[in-house]
Amino acid sequence: MKKVIVAIDAVSYSEHAVQYAVEIARQAGGMTLGVFLHDLSFITAEIPGTFDLIPAEYTHIIQKQKEDEAHIQENMKRFNEQCNAAGVKHKLHVYNGTDLVRFLLDESVFADVLVIDQQMSFTYGRAHQLSGFVVDVLEDTHCPVVVVPPKVVAADHVFLCYDGSPSSVYAMKMYSYLFPEWSSKATTLVAFNEEATNHLKESENIKDLLHQHFTSLTIDVKHHDRIGDALLSYFKMQEDNGFIVMGAYGRTAFSRWLKKSMANTIINEVKMPVLITHE
Repeated sequence: MKKVIVAIDAVSYSEHAVQYAVEIARQAGGMTLGVFLHDLSFITAEIPGTFDLIPAEYTHIIQKQKEDEAHIQENMKRFNEQCNAAGVKHKLHVYNGTDLVRFLLDESVFADVLVIDQQMSFTYGRAHQLSGFVVDVLEDTHCPVVVVPPKVVAADHVFLCYDGSPSSVYAMKMYSYLFPEWSSKATTLVAFNEEATNHLKESENIKDLLHQHFTSLTIDVKHHDRIGDALLSYFKMQEDNGFIVMGAYGRTAFSRWLKKSMANTIINEVKMPVLITHE
């Protein structure tokens, strides 16, 4: 059983992220907690100095708050309906404020896994980049995170990224603990070498470990002098019904070749859910 939390923009509901979280909880016989984040930074951004306040501007803010509240009530209803339809136990927390990342991080302390929309953002940002909100959550979350793309299909094939580093092995172990019901899915250990060799680092050890957890395991070792680019191309050629497991993402080194910048690119450009862990 698991406690699965899902980050939800309280005003702009993320149907696919909620559905993914609910399905994980359903398969595990666990519960889903919807964390509704209502960004109030527009108030401080739009209100002028105290002595410059004019009624028209104040009325505009009040009207937006009323509109937001109507959206929030409707989205809370949708969340409850989705969970009830799946027969999943659920709760929801609503946070009205400006430090949205901090609130979500505090919630993640008491969760097994967090599901977040790849495109979730509370500010305008550049296209084809993860928002600062998502990056900040990935930096400091206290539980593994599944980042889901806008269109999600059921995972039939799992890809385990491996470079011989402890963080990449840790990610695989956390995945196996979190998703034991997926142990029989087609699973591929993906490894790239910079040298022209198909040698798998710590070959015997990693095989011994993974064969205890996965019953349909294959190993795909390739060589390429620009591993990050090769990894991105590799995943772009796969079907959308995959699921990617990557190494620990934090303030320390992500891993030898799964750098944070490349991880962000893969999450943003590859249309598969990606599991990111922390050591």
